Amino acid sequence: MLDSTVRPPQLSDYGALIRRQWWLVALAVLLGLAGGVWYTSTQPLVYRSTTEVLVTPTGVDDDAVSASSRTRAEINLDTEAQLLTSTAVVARAADTLGLDSSVEDLADRVRVTVPPNTEVLSIAFTANTASVAQEGANAFAVAYLTNRGEAAKAAIATRQQSRQAQVLPLTESLRTVTDSLVGLAPGSAARAVAEAQVQSLSSQIAVLTAEVNALASTPLTPGRIITEATLPSRPSSPVLPVNLAGGAMLGFLLGCVLALHRQRSDRRLRSAEEVTRVTGLSVLVSIPESSGVWLADPTSAAGRGYVRLRNVLTARVAPDARIILIAGIDADGSEVADNLAATLARTGAEVVLVSTHAGSATAQRLGLARRWAGLSEVLGGQATTSAALQVPPGLETLRVLIPGQDPQRAADLLETEAAANLLSGLRRSARYVILEAPPASSSAQAQTLAALADIALVVIRARTTSANDVDDAIEQFTAVRTPLIGSVLVPPGHRQQRRWGRWAIPSPSRQSSDPPSSNIAALPENATQPLAVPSERPNRSGGGLPHQTKRSKHGSGPRRTQTPAAGDGNAGRGSVSRSAR
Repeated sequence: MLDSTVRPPQLSDYGALIRRQWWLVALAVLLGLAGGVWYTSTQPLVYRSTTEVLVTPTGVDDDAVSASSRTRAEINLDTEAQLLTSTAVVARAADTLGLDSSVEDLADRVRVTVPPNTEVLSIAFTANTASVAQEGANAFAVAYLTNRGEAAKAAIATRQQSRQAQVLPLTESLRTVTDSLVGLAPGSAARAVAEAQVQSLSSQIAVLTAEVNALASTPLTPGRIITEATLPSRPSSPVLPVNLAGGAMLGFLLGCVLALHRQRSDRRLRSAEEVTRVTGLSVLVSIPESSGVWLADPTSAAGRGYVRLRNVLTARVAPDARIILIAGIDADGSEVADNLAATLARTGAEVVLVSTHAGSATAQRLGLARRWAGLSEVLGGQATTSAALQVPPGLETLRVLIPGQDPQRAADLLETEAAANLLSGLRRSARYVILEAPPASSSAQAQTLAALADIALVVIRARTTSANDVDDAIEQFTAVRTPLIGSVLVPPGHRQQRRWGRWAIPSPSRQSSDPPSSNIAALPENATQPLAVPSERPNRSGGGLPHQTKRSKHGSGPRRTQTPAAGDGNAGRGSVSRSAR
């Protein structure tokens, strides 16, 4: 069943992405740290020394205060900071240091800051050695104060010259008026005017002379150094912790980008939510980790998962839907098929499990005889259905049809009418018929069997199955109009399975060709000659046909479980046999 309510990716999805690709992110972070170490080792050592200068009024009463200044002091420190890197100051500092560097290069090595709410300039100078850094900071502080003092002197001298220039014409005028008083009669009006002019000119000359004298005696206070530059004990750059942090951050970002790119190129599905979000296929149940070689214990976590799968299927499947196809996507799906068949059989329902390919581990998992007539013999007319069906131990209502001794022939015969006749007979005699098909991504047999089934269920292995393969399987089943009710998410392969082989089949040394000590439907006396089993012995009274034997728990002689020949898939008569223990 396709789920149309697919939510967009959320922030938690990206967190899960980083957790899944943690090794890639960690590798990128390590590369970033290595890059930080390499960058630190290749950069030249830089030393920084700082001195602080308290800026005071110079004594010139026209110091301007900018309205836009961020300081409320009498002096505009923002302007003073710019003046400290002026050409005049830099050139004076260069002369003091005796350096051949250009003015621009030397100015780039100076940084001036103004601490908030202070009248202090913090002057930092950088150099390749600690001593040069210390000397440079002091040289700039002295050069700034000297330049500021000389500027104040120049301003005072300019004012003095201006005042003196005003005194000279006034003095000449006073001399002329004074000389004119000799020829004027006492008490005359002209003499009174001349005397008034003399007083006025004398007063102006006195004021200007007083200003010149005041300017000459004005004290100059450009400022002072309040913190001498010290000799740096270690370089200020490069800083290894900062470079490591920066490299780790860049590595983390690079790792996230690579993880996202790898995730987009890696279409493997990892969770039930991802299956639904990427493919739109609903996950009926997620099976936890189990041995995978034997049937899951009903009380275990995996067993409870198969019980939930059974409940979901019985609730969703229509009463007339009897044939259920279970196919893996890129791996064997027999584990789900076998456990589902066993879980359905435990309810008392008649269940037939048909294993159709050699890659299935059904015989091993259910404890069945592998050298026994099976699907290839039934479809080829060499054995009847009742003779080929086996009953696993403890599951009296479950019948199992293994692939037989020639699985390739069985695969070819599934394309014929005999397969449809076999399933028709099984449909009439059993409540559920479980068809276990080969992987849909590697064989077209799954689609062929889907055309004969009522519903289909696919098995997805987490971190193994690709979304492209799931989409292809959906297209296959949709093309033959078989309803795909959902999927089962199982863990990735088990260690024991990988050691034994691709499809979790034990090595030959662990296998036994003998039928297990179970209630297995034996071949009837009048059946077509079955395959010989090394552990089977000929029936001395029945014309040499082998039959299955089982000793009682008390050690009595062998007994044989015989069933009537019915339910033959080739003839289409009778019903599926049921053996008594």
